[in-house]
Amino acid sequence: MSLQLNAQITLNETDSSKVVQLNEVVVNGNKKTDQQHLVNFFRSNQSSTLEEIMERVPELSLMRRGAYGMEASIRSFSSSQVNVLVDGMRIHGACTDRMDPATIYIEPLNLDNLQVQTAGKGFLSGSSVGGTINMKIAEPDFNTAHPFSGTISSGYQTAAKSFYESAKLNYAKERWAFRASATYRKSSNYRSGGGEVIPFSQYEKINYSLSAKFQQNKYTYYKADIIADDGWNIGYPALPMDVGYATAKIASLSVHHQQASKKISQWQLKIYANNIRHYMDDTHRPNIAMHMDMPGYSKTAGFYGEAEMMLNKKQRLLFRADASSTYLKASMTMYETGQLPMYMLTWPDNRKIQNGISVSWLYQVDSTTKLQLNSRADYILSNLVSQEAKDQISILGYANANRNDLLKNISASVTKDFRPGIKANINLSYAERMASASELYGFYLFNSNDNYDYVGNPKLKCEYAFAADASVSYNWNKNRIQLNYFYSKIFNYITGIKEPSFSTMTIGANGVKTFINIPFGIMTGVEASVLLKPAPSVDFVSTLRYTYANDDQHQPLPLIAPLKNVTSVRYQPNRFSVQLETEAAATQTRINIKSGEDETPGYFLLNARLGYNTTLLNNNFSIQTGVENIFDKKYHEHLDWGNIPRPGRNIYLQLKISF
Repeated sequence: MSLQLNAQITLNETDSSKVVQLNEVVVNGNKKTDQQHLVNFFRSNQSSTLEEIMERVPELSLMRRGAYGMEASIRSFSSSQVNVLVDGMRIHGACTDRMDPATIYIEPLNLDNLQVQTAGKGFLSGSSVGGTINMKIAEPDFNTAHPFSGTISSGYQTAAKSFYESAKLNYAKERWAFRASATYRKSSNYRSGGGEVIPFSQYEKINYSLSAKFQQNKYTYYKADIIADDGWNIGYPALPMDVGYATAKIASLSVHHQQASKKISQWQLKIYANNIRHYMDDTHRPNIAMHMDMPGYSKTAGFYGEAEMMLNKKQRLLFRADASSTYLKASMTMYETGQLPMYMLTWPDNRKIQNGISVSWLYQVDSTTKLQLNSRADYILSNLVSQEAKDQISILGYANANRNDLLKNISASVTKDFRPGIKANINLSYAERMASASELYGFYLFNSNDNYDYVGNPKLKCEYAFAADASVSYNWNKNRIQLNYFYSKIFNYITGIKEPSFSTMTIGANGVKTFINIPFGIMTGVEASVLLKPAPSVDFVSTLRYTYANDDQHQPLPLIAPLKNVTSVRYQPNRFSVQLETEAAATQTRINIKSGEDETPGYFLLNARLGYNTTLLNNNFSIQTGVENIFDKKYHEHLDWGNIPRPGRNIYLQLKISF
């Protein structure tokens, strides 16, 4: 049995943010709020991971090193250029090779919606030149027909002989409500197009969560959340090492208040902590010249407060204040036959203390025009916290690696309604971001994509970017067409450059690179989406994205995805649904050779999906089946490290019962 998922994407017209609603039942019709309008919805394999759903959002691309742990980028901004939050909380992976992005610790079953913020609002939760992805956790539900309700799901996929099991339970009585969920996934090495088995692509994990809510009165409630995720035996075919285990423990306490009649109409306060452990493992790899252990640790604690103030009928102020402390440490022990173990820190013990405040002013100029001004400032302290870490970084010639950074961000946007049904938005922004722990303090971090070791540079300047974003949409009846254009010029762009005076640590590496600032990089592109409903039971959805990027020498920036289109047609008269779906990408010829890139061929895929909903023993029962990559195409995307082929023909079956 499987979890049934629909993803709906809504656009906040005044702040250039997008929300992907993950619903557990099929929802027909448009969902609208004062600042949200349905522009698209996606429906994929119903046992999809969150990462697989994210790939279908026009603004997002994912870097893939295996079947697990894909790293999301927003309009080709990636890594520390974007914020990835869990319910507004900061969380930092514990892997120096970015095998554990925060998205792997959240399952669709314990997620309410996925918020993708670009342009001028992308920095409101933390300084960023690229935007923010916020995974909002599902809450216990008071509005249920019975005290107990829930779902049980199970599924199977043929490409990786993978199993998917999940369960959710909700209990509500009087002022208390509880929600518990668990998801288990086990996947073998998958088969690519043509039948090739991709070694070291297996993984196994379990995710579980518990949430409790107490309704003090009709305006105020308290909530406690715990999420735990344990993964093991995780293969990464594009990397020289796999993962023995990856664990996360995430906890928070919060209070929420909403009272429309008051000057401060709503506010919330949250304290949180998370602990991540990650262990890279090469014991299952053949012909290892030297065995290595590579554990990593990440601990973050913080709080944030948000409030909305109604100044008058036309003006609102949104406030956010937050602070966090993140401790990181990673090490490597090398075991050479006949020699004593060799130990070094790959992330020397370091701590980042962040304090920030943001303000948004929203002004309804008249019935057709909205104005929004956003601003944020962050004061960040970065330092090495052990003598061992300080001694190691001094080897690179840095006597003092501590630093203080004040980051500034500001944006303005105007939204104008033109009759009938035409809406336009223009956004201008200035944003800054500081270097990541790897860029500052990394010590011989191997990058298998370009085959170089990397060392950090504590003297890096902060990146800053000027950006423009424009969109126009046309709505009629239940149809919508939207076009977006974006442009960013990022100064002090951080990249790696070969350092010939350094010797390699990794056997077989091409050399050593250190991080530097180049004068600038430019990213520009377009996104388009079409939602048509030619008949009550028919939906047509199509999205397109394209990004063009250069550095100051007019050379292509690395890891830029080519033109891509996803189109779906779904027919759902009553209980039965059938869907055909195409996915196509153009050839990518604009490559950065110094970063180890080569040209990527284009591809075309066809998927078919069937669904049926009925009643079984007075409970809702659904069955979902389908075939992905029907033609068994052997292909890979441009952001797939090592050109590892993606799964071939995949037949899946999922069942779900709701009670």
